[in-house]
Amino acid sequence: MRRSLARFFLLALSIAPLGCGFASYEHRLEATQGRMRDEMILDRTLYGPSGGAFRENNIYLRVPKGLAETEFAPVTLTPGFFEVEASYIPQGSQGELAGGPLSLHVLARRTSQEPSEAQEQPDQPHVPRNDFRSDVMAVLAAVYGPGVNNAAVEPVNKTIWPRITPSGDAPPPTIPYERLTLTDLNQQLIHIYFYSAQSGNATYDVALIWEFPSGEPPTTGTNPVDLTLGTLAVGQRAQARFSGRPDSAGEGEAGAGAIAF
Repeated sequence: MRRSLARFFLLALSIAPLGCGFASYEHRLEATQGRMRDEMILDRTLYGPSGGAFRENNIYLRVPKGLAETEFAPVTLTPGFFEVEASYIPQGSQGELAGGPLSLHVLARRTSQEPSEAQEQPDQPHVPRNDFRSDVMAVLAAVYGPGVNNAAVEPVNKTIWPRITPSGDAPPPTIPYERLTLTDLNQQLIHIYFYSAQSGNATYDVALIWEFPSGEPPTTGTNPVDLTLGTLAVGQRAQARFSGRPDSAGEGEAGAGAIAF
């Protein structure tokens, strides 16, 4: 009887690790399948990442299908004021494919920290600059009027896409933004999202200005605006995404406190 009990306990101890390993395998399998589903949704709703100045400055941005990239459209900007400046405008009826009529304008900066003596000195901006938000708001005041400075501000978190499956009961990681909301003289709704993060030896500041002529943002199940906001990445994360490497738990940029990758 004692020998039988001993064999039973030894067998139970040997099976226990297999159970843990199987649970871990199931979690990885579910995460992989979920990521593949999310990638299909993204590819169906968004274009691939913008190139040019975006890639040169390690800023990863995917915009809704139906929008075509142009020069920054609202006003003429002083050359060198921003590292990245672009507009995405609906092309005829194709704008409806993005979940409703909308436009997107993007302004961004990449500011390098002071390098060591052994490092090559980076190119310095040729125009005087204030802090990023002040300069963006000055541009937008010329577009929408001085009332933009009185726009309501609120912090918002957007789920990272493709969604990361955390272990346990932890919530999915998010990207922190500050959103300004206003209505312009044409009664179109304006949402301005500010994002800032530090990665490596650089600080990244991005402003995404969404215009909704209907007065309402998209409310579809796969909201293209939320998908664009959820796929934004800068610095090392942007480099990884440009290379096709997925985000993983534990990675992130300093200063982006709500992000856990």
